[in-house]
Amino acid sequence: MKVLIICSEKSCKLPENDFYIKVDSRFANSKFIPNLVDDKEVCTVCGKKCIWCREKYNLNFEENISEIIKLPDVYRMFEDEPLVYLPDIFKPHDIAVVIGVHQDILAELPNILKKSGGKGLIVPCEGSDWVSRWTREMVIKQCEELGLEYAFPKPFCTLNKGKFETINRFIDEFRLGKPKFKLYVNKDNVIVKAEVVISAPCGNGYNIAKHLVGKKLGEEAKKTVAKFWHSYPCMGGMHIDPEIGDTPLHIGGYTHYSSLENAEICKV
Repeated sequence: MKVLIICSEKSCKLPENDFYIKVDSRFANSKFIPNLVDDKEVCTVCGKKCIWCREKYNLNFEENISEIIKLPDVYRMFEDEPLVYLPDIFKPHDIAVVIGVHQDILAELPNILKKSGGKGLIVPCEGSDWVSRWTREMVIKQCEELGLEYAFPKPFCTLNKGKFETINRFIDEFRLGKPKFKLYVNKDNVIVKAEVVISAPCGNGYNIAKHLVGKKLGEEAKKTVAKFWHSYPCMGGMHIDPEIGDTPLHIGGYTHYSSLENAEICKV
């Protein structure tokens, strides 16, 4: 499976005035893309003291990335000519992951993706201001008219399997989406081995699993998830989103706690 990534490149530029906006470039560049690259020099959490929690999984998706389109991170509030930022056609791919781009540019993507042979797009919303409800519904309508699959997880770690075959394949092949663990415990319910079946797209599943080993199921394991989810840190927005009735950051936390409660438990 080939994935196209469209995101914003981090810059030091600031909006000139109230008629300009700066979009989020951090999640794509410091979490999602590094999580797809098998490189110890690019760690999503540990910095110089990387514990390399992904090593045993032999994950390397560089060949699965068809291309990464980096857009600016500062725009006019309303872009009258969004197509100037995009190529006429993208390289062959199966699914596009669109992270933190201007909404006027997002609205132009379904037609180009269809022309490029893409089968769908995933638009994660780590903040309540990333994609408005109006823009999302317009893009969904375009996708349905063009026969494209779509997902707008808020936040990205809530992405779950559903009716779309290509998005389901993306979750399986890249092992990204709503976190899922397989835990091996001894007779005292102490975790002796923790496997990541599906990691949050930021890569935190591997970090949490590494630290669960040696912890006892129950309160000790719950405290471990809380500690290493908080310290990762999560980049979900900290403002209440009216659509979900909470902050994306809190939803990310609840999702990881739920992954522990629903983990597959194997006695050894």
